Amino acid sequence: MGVEVFRKMEYPDGTSKECVFIEKVLENNYTALMSAKYSGWYVGFTKKGRPRKGPKTRENQQDVHFMKRYPKGQAELQKPFKYTTVTKRSRRIRPTHPG
Repeated sequence: MGVEVFRKMEYPDGTSKECVFIEKVLENNYTALMSAKYSGWYVGFTKKGRPRKGPKTRENQQDVHFMKRYPKGQAELQKPFKYTTVTKRSRRIRPTHPG
């Protein structure tokens, strides 16, 4: 029997530590899912939709960046996006020193 078949028999309901992920919000506001058992391994997919192997993934790769989408009924819980105004930066006026 293969190792994968044995693992499925051992943890049929997905309760092993390999099935637990830590959600990380990145600087660019994307979400990455890191393995709780193997630190530094992330959930990722290639451009064709195939899963990437854990050791081949890094936090800065686009393959591991995800955006959250809430179900239709829970959209109200999400905060609306707000625009802020930015004033044009004026030129700095240097103080005159008595000479």
